[in-house]
Amino acid sequence: MSFLAPAFLLGLAAIAVPVIIHLIHREKRVVVEFPSLMFLQRIPYKSVRRQKIRHLLLLILRCLAFALLAAAFARPFFERTQPAVATSGAREVVILLDHSASMGYGSRWTSARAAAKKAVGTLAPDDRATLVLFANDAAVATPPNAAPAAVAAAIDAAKLTSEGTRYGAALKLASQIIASSKLPRREVVLVSDFQKTGWTTHDEVGFPRGTAITPIDVAAAASPDLAVSRVTTDRDSAGPRDHVIVAARVTNTGAPDKPVSVSLAVGGRTVQTQSASIPAHGAKQIAFASIAVPNGATRGSVRLTPDSLPEDDIFDFTLAPDDAVPVLLVEPSGARDNQSLFLSRALAIGDRPSFRVDVKSASALTPRDIDGRALVILDEVAPPGGPVGAQLRNLVQSGSGLLVIAGANGANALPADWRTVMPASAGATIDRTADAGGTLSSIDYAHPIFEIFNAPRSGDFSTARFFRYRALSPSAGASVLARFDDGAPALVERTVGRGKILEWASTMDAYWTSLPLQPVFLPFVHQLAQHAGRYADPRPWYTAGEVLDLSRHEELTAAFTRGAADSASEFVVQTPSGAKIRATATGVGHLVPLAEQGFYELRGRDTPVGGGRPMAVNLDASESDLTHFTPQDLVAAVTGSGAQSAASSDLETSTPQDQERRQRVWWYLLLVALLLLAAETTVSNRLSRATS
Repeated sequence: MSFLAPAFLLGLAAIAVPVIIHLIHREKRVVVEFPSLMFLQRIPYKSVRRQKIRHLLLLILRCLAFALLAAAFARPFFERTQPAVATSGAREVVILLDHSASMGYGSRWTSARAAAKKAVGTLAPDDRATLVLFANDAAVATPPNAAPAAVAAAIDAAKLTSEGTRYGAALKLASQIIASSKLPRREVVLVSDFQKTGWTTHDEVGFPRGTAITPIDVAAAASPDLAVSRVTTDRDSAGPRDHVIVAARVTNTGAPDKPVSVSLAVGGRTVQTQSASIPAHGAKQIAFASIAVPNGATRGSVRLTPDSLPEDDIFDFTLAPDDAVPVLLVEPSGARDNQSLFLSRALAIGDRPSFRVDVKSASALTPRDIDGRALVILDEVAPPGGPVGAQLRNLVQSGSGLLVIAGANGANALPADWRTVMPASAGATIDRTADAGGTLSSIDYAHPIFEIFNAPRSGDFSTARFFRYRALSPSAGASVLARFDDGAPALVERTVGRGKILEWASTMDAYWTSLPLQPVFLPFVHQLAQHAGRYADPRPWYTAGEVLDLSRHEELTAAFTRGAADSASEFVVQTPSGAKIRATATGVGHLVPLAEQGFYELRGRDTPVGGGRPMAVNLDASESDLTHFTPQDLVAAVTGSGAQSAASSDLETSTPQDQERRQRVWWYLLLVALLLLAAETTVSNRLSRATS
C-alpha cells in the first residue's frame, strides 16, 4: 500500500490522546455521611495515580478511530504491480518506415522495405499491425485491423519522398497507437538509416511500460557525398535588359579535394559548365557568368555528376523577369503645376519591383485605361461613377489596389456606389499652419507598409510637417494605419473583395505637407504601392515539405486572376510526377503541399499545359548530411524511466493520482472511522451508567 499524501500520517500521534486520558483517569471519591467523627482516628488521605488502564475496549475504539482518520487523509491506495514486458498473447505491432530523401542513398530503401516486410511475416493470426510512413511528418498508411497481406502491400506501394527526416512526429504517433491498444504485447519496429540530423533530445516522446522497441538500421557505411546545397541569383538591372549571375554552393561530406563538374541549365538547355575542386568536409561557391533574364518565368538547374545520392546532385530554381507593376495615376483636369511630379518620379525610380506609371487626366479616363492595372491612384480625384467607376470597383474586387489621395478635392461628391466601399469619408479641411504644422505621431509599424521603418535609423516620419489635411471618418471594418499628432486619421485601409482601398488625408506633393521633401518619402511610396498593388518578391525555389499558401503569394496567381471575377480564381497545380491538385487563391483550397522534388506548374483554368508558372522544389538540405547515430541511444531516450508515459491500457502502471482516484480507499476508511466513533459513544455511555 502507498499513500498519496503521506504527511497526514503524522496525525497518528493523536492516538496518544486517548491513552493519556485513560492513564490519568482518577478514582472517584465516594462521600459517606456519618453522624460524628469524634471517635474516629484521623488518617491523612494520599492520592494515588491509577497506573492500570481500565475499559480496554473503549481505548481500542478511540485509538482505531484516530488512526483511521489519519490514514483516510493520507489517501492510501494499492499499487498494481505487473510484469514489465508481457511474454505471451497477441501483439500490437507498429512498423515505422522511414521514407525520407536520405533513404535513397545506395540500396537503403530496398533494404528498408525488405526489413519491414520481414517484420510483417512474423505476425501471428491474432496479432495486429499498423504501418506508419514518416519523413518530416508521419502518417498511418494502413487501415485499422488490416491483414498482414494488406500491410505488406502498403510497404510495396510506399515511395521515397524529398522531405527531411524527423523522428519525433513518428514516435509520438506510434506512442498514441500503442497507448490505445488493449493487447498484452506491444512492439514498435523502427526501420531507418538513423540520420543524426533527424533526432533531437528535445523531442518529448515516451512509450507505455511494457513496450518493446526494435530498431532496424539499414545505414550501410556511407561514402563521401557531394551536393548542391543552395543557389543564389544576383540580378543586375543596369542595362536595357536584366541580367543575372547564378552562384551555386557545393558541399563535400568527406572526400579529399574531390574534383567535380558543375553545369548550369536554363530552359532545359545547358548554357555553362565549370570544373572545381571541393575541399574535404567543406564547401565552395561556384559563380557562373552573367546571363540575360528570359522574357518569362523559366526553369533553371545546377547539376553535378550523379553519385550514390543523386537527388542532392541537382538544384532547381526559376528565373523570371522583374515584371513592372502597372500603375495608373489619375490627376484632376485642373491639376496644379507638377501636382503628380513627386509621386510619379518616386515610382519611376523603383527597383525590385519597378513600376510602370501612366498618368491620365480624370476627364479623359476610359474603362480601357483601367484594365490590367495592379494599382490605381486617384491624386485628389473623386472616385469616378458610370462605366469607369464600375470597371474600377471590379478591378479592386478581383485583387488590385486603389489609393485615394484626399487632398483638396480627392473625396468630394462621392457617387452612391462608392460610399459602401470607401475606407473613410472625408470631411472639412484641418488647418495647422498656425502651429507650424502637425506631425505623424501614431504609426502601425507592424503593418507591411511601415514595418521596414521599425528598425533604428530606418526612416523618421517625425521630421515631416503637415499644414493641412482632411478630417477622415473611418468606415466600419476599416483600419487606421497612421494618425496625426491631434489624433486625426492620416492613412486608412479597407479590404474590398480580394483587393485593398487606402485613403490618404493630405496631399502627395509639397502643397499641404513637407513629406515629399523628406528622405522617408521614397521608401514610403514604394511600400505603399507594393502593398496596395499586391506585389511580393517571387521566390526562386522552395524546400520539399513546405506548404504553399496561394493567398499569400499573389505574385504567382496575379497573372491568372487580375481583372477577372472571383470565380476565376481556380487553379490547377501539377506536381513533378504528373498528379494534379485543384487549388484556389482564397478559401479552402489555398494550401498546396510541396512534397516532391522538381518543378510544379501553376495554371489557370484555361491555361494550356506548359503555359503556367513553374515553381521549383528542392531536397531538404539536411538530407545530404548522412551522419549516423546509434539506434540504442534513441531507444533509451524514449523507454527510460523518465520517458514512461501514462496510458489507458490496464497492462501498465498508471500514475499514483489515477490509481488513488479509481480506488477511493479513503472513503471506506472514513466510513469505518465514523462507525467506530459511534460505537465509542455507545460504549462510553453504558460504562458511565454502570459506574454511577
